[in-house]
Amino acid sequence: MAALQVVAPGLDGTALADLLWLASRMGEAGGEEPATAVPGHPDEPRREPRPVPRASAAEPGAEPQAPEHPLHERLAGAPARLRGDAVAVSGAGGLPDGLPLTRALRPWKRPWPRGRRDELDIEATVDGYARSGELVPVFRPAPERWFGLVLVVDRSPAMQVWREVIDDFTVVLDRLGAFRTLQVRDLSFGERGPELRDGLGRLTGPGQLCSPDGRLLVVVVSDCVAGGWRDPAVWRQLRAWSRSAPVALLNPLPVKLWRRTGLDLPTVRALPGPPGAHNTQLSFDQPLLPDAGPGAEDKGTWLPIPVLSMSPHSLSRWSRTLMRTAADGCGAVLVPPGGRPARRTDRHGGPVTAQSSARPVPPAAVRFLRTASPAAARLAGLCSPFDKLSIGLLHLIRQELVPEAGVADMAELLVSGLFPVSADDGGAVALRVPEEVRDQLLDKVTEHQIWRLNRALSRHLSSRPGGSGQLTAVVPGPAGGMEVPAELRSFAQASQRTLELLGLTATRRGQRKEARPRQGWTDMATAVTRSPKAGLRAHTTERERVVDNRPYFFLSYAHTPSSGPGGGDPDHWVSVFFRDLCDHIMALTDLPAGAAAGFMDREMRAGDGWPERLAENLATCRVFVPLLSPRYFTSEMCGREWYAFNERVVQARSSGALGPASPIVPALWARVEYAQLPDSVRHLQVASAEFGKRYMESGLYGLIKLNRLRDEYEETVLQLAQRIVRTAEEFPLPSGAPRAYERTPSAFKPRGEGPRRIHLTVAAPTRDTIPPGRDVRPYGDTAHDWNPYFTESTRPIAALAEELIRALDYRVTVSSLDDLDASGPADDEESTSRPGILLIDRWALTDSARRQKLHLLDARSRPWVSAIVPWNRVDVQCQGEEGRVLANDLESTLPLSLDRGRRAGSRTAVNGVPTLRSFVDVLPAVVAHATRQYLNHAAPHPPSGSYTPRPRLTGPALPPYRHPADTGPETGEEA
Repeated sequence: MAALQVVAPGLDGTALADLLWLASRMGEAGGEEPATAVPGHPDEPRREPRPVPRASAAEPGAEPQAPEHPLHERLAGAPARLRGDAVAVSGAGGLPDGLPLTRALRPWKRPWPRGRRDELDIEATVDGYARSGELVPVFRPAPERWFGLVLVVDRSPAMQVWREVIDDFTVVLDRLGAFRTLQVRDLSFGERGPELRDGLGRLTGPGQLCSPDGRLLVVVVSDCVAGGWRDPAVWRQLRAWSRSAPVALLNPLPVKLWRRTGLDLPTVRALPGPPGAHNTQLSFDQPLLPDAGPGAEDKGTWLPIPVLSMSPHSLSRWSRTLMRTAADGCGAVLVPPGGRPARRTDRHGGPVTAQSSARPVPPAAVRFLRTASPAAARLAGLCSPFDKLSIGLLHLIRQELVPEAGVADMAELLVSGLFPVSADDGGAVALRVPEEVRDQLLDKVTEHQIWRLNRALSRHLSSRPGGSGQLTAVVPGPAGGMEVPAELRSFAQASQRTLELLGLTATRRGQRKEARPRQGWTDMATAVTRSPKAGLRAHTTERERVVDNRPYFFLSYAHTPSSGPGGGDPDHWVSVFFRDLCDHIMALTDLPAGAAAGFMDREMRAGDGWPERLAENLATCRVFVPLLSPRYFTSEMCGREWYAFNERVVQARSSGALGPASPIVPALWARVEYAQLPDSVRHLQVASAEFGKRYMESGLYGLIKLNRLRDEYEETVLQLAQRIVRTAEEFPLPSGAPRAYERTPSAFKPRGEGPRRIHLTVAAPTRDTIPPGRDVRPYGDTAHDWNPYFTESTRPIAALAEELIRALDYRVTVSSLDDLDASGPADDEESTSRPGILLIDRWALTDSARRQKLHLLDARSRPWVSAIVPWNRVDVQCQGEEGRVLANDLESTLPLSLDRGRRAGSRTAVNGVPTLRSFVDVLPAVVAHATRQYLNHAAPHPPSGSYTPRPRLTGPALPPYRHPADTGPETGEEA
């Protein structure tokens, strides 16, 4: 390696790995391989690709990996047919936000106070018994669930792509437990208009959905694309239901596409009525309305129907409006008595049509990437290597590689026309990737992303081999039991152990004992070079990415309180600075028109769900720009924003997607002394001399307020914009999953609190002390090198935890269990002066000395020491019989610590944290709990010196009371 670095000093790690692989394959190349016919296409020869190595090579000393087998998706109507064995593998759910949606629908759990059944009124019974002395039970109507729910699902052809999403949403409604009954009706459009059918396919009358008591909730699920939604009949039916029951329309498409469908009706903000109100009881501010069409004599008869998107924010607004009379209301469309307003015409009396344009129309993929959201663009790029894929595989790619994508992002891709949609007789939906679209998208996808796609899908299948079987696949082999139509390119690899868990044994497949050369992912890797016009070049770099329209920066600032009535906007100059910074960034970059250069919370419109918007932008913005001032570090909101973005940085570094450079670019709003900086910030350079002396002394606020310093202000903002753009492009930070804002801790300690300290202890074996047969990859030379999430992270767990805890404004010290003196005193100053976190590897229990030390720590039972048990769900040895035995041993070794963790709400931490994401989520809660326990139980350390009691205010003392009979001559007092 040293010689290669001398010969070619410009090669990085990736280039060196490619060079070594190419050299190892040069000796095997004995000439070109013969062209063979593609299965299913005898007249179309293709060249068999050579095997491609795995993306991550085994470490020295590790056992050679067993051969893996490709999995090809089984698709009806696929042009190729493969001989092999069919298996059903675990897929992904169609609804990305199941838990947030459940929380958004909780207002519907409000009970109806006077139900059909009676219950014992204990208070009235006791009161009657006290009055009359006779025990006579008194009954009252028992509360019950308020509504029964009818879900009317549009079964038009365009709605077939939403079948998985609707099924998962129905499960969410069922598990919510808020409705008396849950019925599903199918809506179709026949020759006589809209038709309703029950679960058995029988026609039902629409009058069955009219509720005489107003306690039936009707939710219509449709994208409003079918032609029937432009006919007044279906809207008249919705009006009829709305007169006696709450009716809402749930649309899975993005809001920006609603006007292109049959949902092109006037929109208003529906204001609440009484709890559980039906639509005629909702009020709205009447806008300028078009002609209501035939059958309407006045505009006061328009009826509001709430329209919802498949997002937690939209469903929460609707639920709170109807059940909690929330004043902010929810979005709705107005439906006239005739069903739809009169069709607009131009001044010549003809229908309104789009004007033709002589400008050239760019290709479909280019148009899509210019206007699509970043998540939808990434999804499109990751689907491009396939010729055809099912909706189930698309959901799996979204779950594993684009977790930030929601239903709206999926809809943006599905309705764009980029991938034509087809369905077989059984209703299975597949997406076809046209050749010209593939060529255009593959230019935006790197080879690294293709490898990452394979690794992620293979890891998902190996971790859930016994899943629900939502994807049908084929394992090709000459001894296969059938020949089925399937996609030529494999989407994942499966080990022999995984195939056995799927019910496909080696004996059944007729395999030989010797390992066969793998040819699964080769198809995927060479698919990107298939087109001669476009594809991945031999020297593709990671700079070639999908078109990125994410905002360049997130501006975090402390809100200044108003000085009093009539004082004006205290944050006016912050808004001016934000606009100036955005103008410079738009001039320095190629962002398209309409794209946001930055994000600031003042840019959110009234009624937007600000916690969701903040979390979404913190998960997608490329650079974090904190506007530092003395008030900034006392703001809990700023601390949460800092922690959420920094957590995303830590995860990117752990996965190897980001180097040591920080995408946090501080801007000085007002002078801040070094002593005012929290410990979580001091590693950054908060002020740079390149911006000038006046900037370091007065900050941006001092420059923007004085007209004579206007030139220095403009120069400083331009330099800051250049630094933001340079940081975003040289050190690209991938998007992450939005973190719930209300559960995000602050990176700054409370005001007035001194330095916070915590101790981290790692209980793990080393590479030399692990038991025989244990996988060596998670271990190193010391316990500090233990990395249980080696498949997701390149960093040891101790270093990752230290950085995350330091981001919470703690001073962290780290040690290993091997350094603990078991014979030392139980109450030494080192162990009682701060809270502690114990990271435990179950495999440490195989060593008797470590096990004894852990038992000693548990016997001391310090409440301020909390345990976390990381493990890797992909590590097969942690899930087998050995893993279960070690879990039982841990229960017997640390019974007090584990029980205390479960009672404190840290059940996941002590039962086992299976993924890196789960560890990052659970660690702040464990740190906060350990700190609270330390403050509650630790011995106080008062300052030295004499003790002065607290002064207390005492009133005048009254003389003791004496009875008149006690006075007399004996006492010398007058009677």
